Amino acid sequence: MALKNDFYEEIFINEKKWIEMIDKNLLNNIFCNLELRPFYLKKKDEIKKEYELNNNPILGQILSIIDNIINKLDEFEIQYKNLRYVNIKELLPLFLTSQMNNNSKKEEKKEVIEDLKNEKKLLEEEIINYNRKEKELEDYVYDDFPLDHKKIS
Repeated sequence: MALKNDFYEEIFINEKKWIEMIDKNLLNNIFCNLELRPFYLKKKDEIKKEYELNNNPILGQILSIIDNIINKLDEFEIQYKNLRYVNIKELLPLFLTSQMNNNSKKEEKKEVIEDLKNEKKLLEEEIINYNRKEKELEDYVYDDFPLDHKKIS
């Protein structure tokens, strides 16, 4: 049995929706139990079957990510039952989308740093190459504005 073509796309679409809900404080423990838990349990079953067939290490990593999310949802349920604060934002770094974006963000940061270094080099070259032989402006002297000088005195 092979995974459906939209297996990962479905995860990314839902996680994007849930991340937006978390950012707007619309996601709570009850919603997690009604929506997230069944979704991830279903995905876990699908990927587990595929992993058992071919022992692909990437599928094993994704399976462990899904397990971590399910474990965090279990923690939330325990906290909720014990009337303790449930910080749903703790899910954000666990989402597959977040973990995939972390790598691309690191690459983007490296590119930004390189761009800044290049700009710095260009500015340093401009400073070094600045033609200091150009005629400098004369200092401000009252003689340049005789009428204003008389008013001040």
